[in-house]
Amino acid sequence: MNLRFAVVVATVALALFAFACTAETNIVSPDQEAPGITVSGSGSVFGEPDVAVVTLGVEAQAATVGEARTQAAERMDAMLQALKDGGVADDDIQTTRFSVQPQYDFVDGRQELRGFLVNNVATVKVREIDDTGDLIDGALAAGGDLSRVASLAFTIDDPSALEEEARTKAVQDARARAETLAEAAGVELGDARSIIESRAPVVPVGFAREELAQAGDVASPIELGELEVQVDVQVVYGLE
Repeated sequence: MNLRFAVVVATVALALFAFACTAETNIVSPDQEAPGITVSGSGSVFGEPDVAVVTLGVEAQAATVGEARTQAAERMDAMLQALKDGGVADDDIQTTRFSVQPQYDFVDGRQELRGFLVNNVATVKVREIDDTGDLIDGALAAGGDLSRVASLAFTIDDPSALEEEARTKAVQDARARAETLAEAAGVELGDARSIIESRAPVVPVGFAREELAQAGDVASPIELGELEVQVDVQVVYGLE
């Protein structure tokens, strides 16, 4: 390497090193989060259900698939017709299960086909909720011994008005909690900076299958009760 060129390179390197040592490097720290109070609030209201949701159908067993299916179809048609005659709309009836399953016996350690089991199940919305008991009884009578009721539940078709009321109560509850904390801490509460909402789904009131079983001509007793609509919020309040 040429001596003069080496001296020039060394000089430039020293100059860059000196510049790096003398230049200012400013690291700006982010501002700390403004002080505040984070609280949770809950609000709930109760309302009467206005829709009954019934899951019912038929179960038929026969030696052949065709025979079992025919029995199930006839009884299911009769049940659905009874519901429609009682005022249930076609749009409120939906088939939710249809299955064909072989049935076996075990004889001398061997599996022998006994027949076939056909299940046909529908979910029905009853909007004239006071007629629920009569509609179930009519459907069971039409289905005869093949009829089954899997479940019955009550719900609220449009809970939006109840949710608004529960939401207001939840925010009021959060504000009351924040004011209590601020007073205890000797600070003054400011405005809300953020609100996060969570809603619990409206849980239908259900009845177990055995509660629906009635003998003879005794009508099925149906009690509606009330449903709870709940809203929870998390609120961050500033401090003044």
